[in-house]
Amino acid sequence: MPDRTRIIRGDSWGVALHDTLAASSNNTAAWMQQHTNLLKSDSHCRVGLLRLRHEQCYLKLYRYKSTVQKLLLRLGRGRPVRSFDVACKLAANEVPVPRPRACLLVPEGVLLLTEGIADGRNFNDLWPEQPVHDKFRQLLHGAGESVARLHRAGYAHGDCKWSNLLWTGSQCYLVDLDGVGKAPMGSAKQARDLARFTLNAEELGIGPELYELFLESYLRGIGGSRSMAIDRMMPALRMLRDRHRVKYGERGQHLL
Repeated sequence: MPDRTRIIRGDSWGVALHDTLAASSNNTAAWMQQHTNLLKSDSHCRVGLLRLRHEQCYLKLYRYKSTVQKLLLRLGRGRPVRSFDVACKLAANEVPVPRPRACLLVPEGVLLLTEGIADGRNFNDLWPEQPVHDKFRQLLHGAGESVARLHRAGYAHGDCKWSNLLWTGSQCYLVDLDGVGKAPMGSAKQARDLARFTLNAEELGIGPELYELFLESYLRGIGGSRSMAIDRMMPALRMLRDRHRVKYGERGQHLL
């Protein structure tokens, strides 16, 4: 095992991942190439699915981007450690997120290990398949319920797009927690979560009936009024629409 490998978070899971890496060289990225089902790889991170302790896990390597970031990560701080800690707090508040397993310091950066949602598929991939209407009603209802739980716990997601919502057939999980942060109920950060979800809904063309199911489920969860939620959301939604129009051109139709 590389001398610089160290468990930062996680007990038995940290040891299991530590031992799995024991025979590897200093190149963790190359190890992931061989031993995980890679989902993403670029200059800043590598993501893959790993079978560990007879369970499917999600493994993300955060590579050092700067000397300052390297120092923070080696001190047990930075984005992956914060994501682990936030996930622990959200799970304790019954917000549906993948359970955090471990954080390990490795030569290139930090590995974050979380529960793998084996039967989960993100909303962005599901919609083009045009599932039966009743099934997608369940998805939109579940999304509203999960986002409401997050907001009721006093947090905002930070990137509440459809690819960061996983559906398992009965539950909507919130994933990619790097941008999650504390946010009071009704705050601009929480309103931006709604705006980001709404923009995706508009661009995919889900239609007002399904969108209202999401909004009704969300409002039922937080106890707010529709008009107040929309008023708070619109400034962020207009800004996101303008940004996407410049970048991608006109797509979809406005729902609000």
